[in-house]
Amino acid sequence: MTRRKFVRRLIKACTVIAAGVFTLGSKQGSREAKRHKFVRAFRVKGYPGPVKPMQNILKQGKWSG
Repeated sequence: MTRRKFVRRLIKACTVIAAGVFTLGSKQGSREAKRHKFVRAFRVKGYPGPVKPMQNILKQGKWSG
């Protein structure tokens, strides 16, 4: 291995290690619980559309097969 190839591999390895340390360091702060704004969901008063009674599921429908 030539000196030039060795220096290139050494620089790549150092870059990868530095990137890993940087990402691990930034994740440490994100592990803490952050306060989120509470948003109340919009609820519909009634069911939208007609409610039909249950039918026999064993009976073949007119549009099936």
